[in-house]
Amino acid sequence: MASARSASSAIWKFIVGILVAVLVILLVAEFGLRWYIGNELRSGFQEQAAHDDVTLEEDPTIAFGANPLVLSVVRGTIPHVEISVPSTLQVTDQAVLGQPAAVATLTDLDISDPNNPVAAHLVTTAEVPDSYMLATIQHSMRDNDADGFIQVTDLRSNPAEGTLDVTFNNGIAVLNLVPSPVDGALTFEAVGASLFGFNLPRQVSDVITQGLQQGVQEQAGDFRIEDFEVVEGGANLTLTGTNVELSRVADTQLPRS
Repeated sequence: MASARSASSAIWKFIVGILVAVLVILLVAEFGLRWYIGNELRSGFQEQAAHDDVTLEEDPTIAFGANPLVLSVVRGTIPHVEISVPSTLQVTDQAVLGQPAAVATLTDLDISDPNNPVAAHLVTTAEVPDSYMLATIQHSMRDNDADGFIQVTDLRSNPAEGTLDVTFNNGIAVLNLVPSPVDGALTFEAVGASLFGFNLPRQVSDVITQGLQQGVQEQAGDFRIEDFEVVEGGANLTLTGTNVELSRVADTQLPRS
């Protein structure tokens, strides 16, 4: 009887040892997968920054939530991925380089094709600074030959009023732009501007609103614009998409001025 108990105890010790070894392997694999994917993300972001000729001051971060990544890889779908990308945006009088800071949340990321991962749903919030929107308007004015006597010299977000306040010729007039997302696109209503007691020419206000709409839409690409929240120093642009190929997301770029 004692011999039988001893044999049974040895078997259970062997089984427990195997289970512990498997758990250790899974933990190592889990850590290795998370490190590998995070490292690939950082490398890709560094390559993109070098391609855009901008300075990378910090690395992006990636999180996969509480779901075991090993099991997700076996199933071919990662339920949750959140990527935080720091800003590399550089705005000068000559050009707009890099990308704004953004946080992207991906749901049910299909990785069955490693070369073309597809997210069932994506939500991205990008920080669009005043400097970028000002450069967009100025570029539009130049393209339409509307920057002769009337020049846009400043743009400041006004969170209290929910407007973007555009200044002409260093303060002789201010045009208030009211953003409004409609059916997945963004429109701006121009209100309250006069110049020397006369209403601002319709051509000028149209160039400004259309130029800014185009600049934001180019930033959005094929995604739906769900929200454009005016905040201190800029706006938070929220985009959504379904069945999103990550290669298409990587190709989305800010328009250059």
